[in-house]
Amino acid sequence: NRSGWEASESGLYGQDSPLQAAAGVLVLPDDRDSFNACSARTNFSGAPAPGGGSRGWLALIQRGGGCSFADKIRLAAERGAAAAVIYNYRGTGNEVLPMSHHGAESIVAIMIGNLKGMEILHRIESGLKVTMAIEVGKKHSPWMNQYSIFFISVSFFIVTAATMGYFVFYSARRLRIARAQSKKQRQLRGRAKKAIEQLQLRTLKQGDKETGSDGDSCVVCIEPYKPNEVVRILTCNHLFHKNCIDPWLLEHRTCPMCKCDILTALGIEVDVEEGAETAQPTVSSGTPNASAVNEEDNRSETASSGYASVQGADESVLEEHAPSENDNMRLVNNESQLSAVKVLPHADNPSFEADETQDREVCP
Repeated sequence: NRSGWEASESGLYGQDSPLQAAAGVLVLPDDRDSFNACSARTNFSGAPAPGGGSRGWLALIQRGGGCSFADKIRLAAERGAAAAVIYNYRGTGNEVLPMSHHGAESIVAIMIGNLKGMEILHRIESGLKVTMAIEVGKKHSPWMNQYSIFFISVSFFIVTAATMGYFVFYSARRLRIARAQSKKQRQLRGRAKKAIEQLQLRTLKQGDKETGSDGDSCVVCIEPYKPNEVVRILTCNHLFHKNCIDPWLLEHRTCPMCKCDILTALGIEVDVEEGAETAQPTVSSGTPNASAVNEEDNRSETASSGYASVQGADESVLEEHAPSENDNMRLVNNESQLSAVKVLPHADNPSFEADETQDREVCP
């Protein structure tokens, strides 16, 4: 008292079969040993009698047994079947293949898989009435499906491999660029630190122009200058609080006001690509006396007078070599070296207001 219905595209028409529909009750050969329908005495006693409003019947036959497809289909046609349904060998799953049955083209002939055939066989043997309707489906073959799956799989693998390769290449390139930039920043910070050490320091005193009511403020912290504060004087003669300007110079290496580059102004060159770092003064030649003055100037980080110490040193050199005309020429060269390499005094410094002959180098 139960029924079921199923539709599937699991059969394959024989090569010599008419491509048309067929329907009816599935009938097994009488003897189980005759399921392959290779014997001429094979009979289908369960087939309904012709007429009486019956749509006909279909013969369910097992593949094999030593006879050809044409023999099986011809026998089914002689017994009055409207179609022959042949299921494949055991162990082949639902695999089907095209049948060649020349000489047996009078009825529809299809092949179904072994699993589907055994399922129908068990239903019939259990007493169920199984009816099958055969219709023409889409034109395709199993080998096309297999090659299609293989092609799709290979294509997916190639696309995935190409995507992963591009991702690895892109990541490696980004990492290499990041490392190069990090190395460049470290080198520039090291050069900037050395350049900062060459800049003059000055301690402001009560009465200095910067500490007066009309004095300027530090553009970094926007606070007015106060006595006893230490300021840093850049190559462009702008001054700032030491604690404010030093971190700025480490990161930017330029004056916050005029954008003067301290590395360029001090003649420091950085070869980032080869890692070669050279500090070159603008004037390469000099005398021992000028070198001594340079060292004394670098050590003067003082109170009222980083400027006074430089000026005093220059005067001592002039007095020592005054008698000789050649020495005078050498002193002029030395003085030009000092003005090119060392930081020049601020224009507002009172101790230098009267020195109109002093050379001043202004960062472009």
